[in-house]
Amino acid sequence: MRFGVMLPSYIRPTRDTILGVARAAERLGFDSVWTNSHTVVPASFKPRYPYSEDGLPSWNAETAWADAMTTLGFVAAATERVRLGVAVVPLIITDPITLAKQSATVDLLSNGRFELGVGAGWLLEEGKALGHPTDNRRARLEETLDVLRLAWTRPTFSYDGRFVKIPEVGVHPQPPQGDRLPIWIGGQGDEAIRIAAKHGAGLFIWLQTPERVADYGRKLRALRSDAPLAACVWTSQEERLWDGQVRAMAEAGVDLMVIGRRYDDRQIGEIERFAKEFL
Repeated sequence: MRFGVMLPSYIRPTRDTILGVARAAERLGFDSVWTNSHTVVPASFKPRYPYSEDGLPSWNAETAWADAMTTLGFVAAATERVRLGVAVVPLIITDPITLAKQSATVDLLSNGRFELGVGAGWLLEEGKALGHPTDNRRARLEETLDVLRLAWTRPTFSYDGRFVKIPEVGVHPQPPQGDRLPIWIGGQGDEAIRIAAKHGAGLFIWLQTPERVADYGRKLRALRSDAPLAACVWTSQEERLWDGQVRAMAEAGVDLMVIGRRYDDRQIGEIERFAKEFL
């Protein structure tokens, strides 16, 4: 099982903490560092947050979110080996061509180290605030995956989908990884599993129990046996429980475990202790 680190790029992001954690992760031998992505947070929204019992997140409209792609471009210049990922970009905050361009640019600047996580998006009010469509999100996600692969591999292309329609265009530069650039589908449901399996992508799961992760993994690999599975896990405040968390995710079939919890320079000490025990 590989291990990644969630960068402190939201809640209380600063230049020094983001750089410090990224460089420490590379020095300690972690596989990857990750950001996540929101552009705006509406002052009010319906409780649809999929990672809490009451449907509400711990953050609000005043929470800081550093732009994910800009952050990764910045980190690319300060690192050499560690892979750079975003988990995940909700498609209701962007469009397929912009996403293809941003992804290719980060991949170029990092010499082929970028990994893209995408999801349909749950915060519909965010998409509406930005003027993006929020209907038929899963169908739009599948069409976007088609467009990404075309943009990254063809000199020019057009696309005539049900929702996404693009005239003949070229999107350059193309990513060094080409169509091998890893894509992760963020989501917990059967539709996310189906889309990941159909489009040759991995499944990226947030903040779920090992039992639920294992269930998603079984469903995913029943459709595609070699599909990768990633899980983001908030490490326990009690470090004696870390071994149990790691063992549980390994037994659940997770290929990539991304850890996080703190949002300041204390995270460096935490990942140093984690690396000493597990890397």
